[in-house]
Amino acid sequence: MSLDILRRVLERENFVILDTETTGLDERDQIVQIALINAAGETLLDTLVRPTRPIPRHVIKVHGITNEMVADAPNLPQIVEPIRALIQGREVIAYNASFDLRMLNQSSRAHNLSHEWRKWPRSWVCAMLAYAEFYGERGRYGFKWQSLENACIQQQIAKTQEHHALADCRLTLQLLRKLRGETPSIPEPSTSTF
Repeated sequence: MSLDILRRVLERENFVILDTETTGLDERDQIVQIALINAAGETLLDTLVRPTRPIPRHVIKVHGITNEMVADAPNLPQIVEPIRALIQGREVIAYNASFDLRMLNQSSRAHNLSHEWRKWPRSWVCAMLAYAEFYGERGRYGFKWQSLENACIQQQIAKTQEHHALADCRLTLQLLRKLRGETPSIPEPSTSTF
């Protein structure tokens, strides 16, 4: 069912792909980077985000974003409206959409913002759930989730060494194109940032 939904969204081509990097995975963690690309792979937004809490060392080792790097970055209240303008009325595809949506909500609460991240887009579509159905490996509770890295390995998509939001958006788009039977080719990264 997730795969059918994703395929319908891909046919309309009015979607954006969103990815975030965060201070961690827990209920108090926040966004430290967000990126959005369109169906053509063009960068719509790529920015660091200053959280209200420090980035732990073990997390810095994963994505390489340091506290010094985000010290002068905009905070979430400064970029809410540009993000809203990009996702309003469109489908938002994310690899593990529930995680990115949760992090947007948690970051909003940390800044005492009351935003309806779930309501602004036409819909949130989880590429991870759709890919799990496509790949077909059974787990204890249905189709087994695959990390984006594993999905790219399974589909022979070359993964960059970078682990940041824009790179993950681009990998997600390549994976989506594979699911549609296309040869994945993504434009070279532009220097556009917020």
